[in-house]
Amino acid sequence: MNNKVSIVKCEEYSEVQAAVEKAVELIGGIDKFIKKGDKVVIKPNLVSRKKPEEAVTTNPAFLHAVILMAERAGGIVTIAESPGGPYNAAALKAVYQTCGIDKAIEGTNAKLNFDTSFSEVHFEDGRTVKNIPIINPILEADVIISLPKLKTHAMTSYTGAVKNLFGVVPGTYKAELHFRLDERKAFCSMLVDLHECVKPTLSIMDAIWGMEGNGPTAGQNRHIGLVIASENAHALDMAACHIIDYTPNEVDTVREAVERGLVAENADGLEIAGENIEPLVIKDFVKPESHFNLLKLISLPTSLNAFLTNALASRPKMDYGMCVSCGECARCCPPKAIDMSGGKPVIDEKKCIKCFCCQELCPKKAVMIKRPLLNRFMIKFLR
Repeated sequence: MNNKVSIVKCEEYSEVQAAVEKAVELIGGIDKFIKKGDKVVIKPNLVSRKKPEEAVTTNPAFLHAVILMAERAGGIVTIAESPGGPYNAAALKAVYQTCGIDKAIEGTNAKLNFDTSFSEVHFEDGRTVKNIPIINPILEADVIISLPKLKTHAMTSYTGAVKNLFGVVPGTYKAELHFRLDERKAFCSMLVDLHECVKPTLSIMDAIWGMEGNGPTAGQNRHIGLVIASENAHALDMAACHIIDYTPNEVDTVREAVERGLVAENADGLEIAGENIEPLVIKDFVKPESHFNLLKLISLPTSLNAFLTNALASRPKMDYGMCVSCGECARCCPPKAIDMSGGKPVIDEKKCIKCFCCQELCPKKAVMIKRPLLNRFMIKFLR
């Protein structure tokens, strides 16, 4: 396995070109990954229509720097992504414009993808899923460069290089996977399957400004000041999680990668190029409310797990003072657990699978994360 990860300091996006190029140079240089004439697909994190200053999506200046680097190596660049919600040309155009991606390609030869075709790919080595729908631009690429954002995540605790590949699954098929794999461990195992199927050539993380708290869209901006790169997305995630003070076992995509032998057991086994990782660790990085799970701290008979998981799990809760009744939460809910018939969204807790898609895709941050009182009380004394 390749456990090499580069870490480069970059305080502001005005300095990003040099930082991105240095990060890639430290792991072999861009010519190692791109040959003249290669079809290069750059896959940013464009989860939803968010402005760059909200630190939810890959910053356009970061994307622009990677485009320039790829084109200088002779690559023919396309930007491709399937955001949350519908996957059609109109939806893509709106996301590209709001996220500043249309500006990111100015002065380059890069193209924005509007091809919404996809194919079902059979992946024999998949442990949780063996057939995965994937957008065709990814399948047709010679080189795939993934540009994740360093953020917390309500369902998976952390979203990074491996989770970023969920954006190659077209539109509503994401909801189908959430519904089928409604338990966090199974969902994260699917994400590792998906990554191993796609196998991006290179991952470069925008960790200049990230998000803490109730991410990936409703948390608080956090300045981290780093660019992180690796050929191995699992190694990149291991390093990023260490920087924001997660252990490998606290993030199921990382834990799963360790169990499969895809990455070193912990950050000590990584080969770090560039900055020393230990002084970069942020001990007060705020975790999402849903991360604090009592069942991680105590051992219980299997027969009790299902009952207690439901009783103690964090769940979405509507803030009707913020809600504008747009209905986006109901449209994106995989199990259709949100009723809009009264004009305001009402969650059916018996149907809710706690995937937090409503919280992730709400344009007004009107969906909160509620932790049961017993969960909060007992964790306070057990941690």
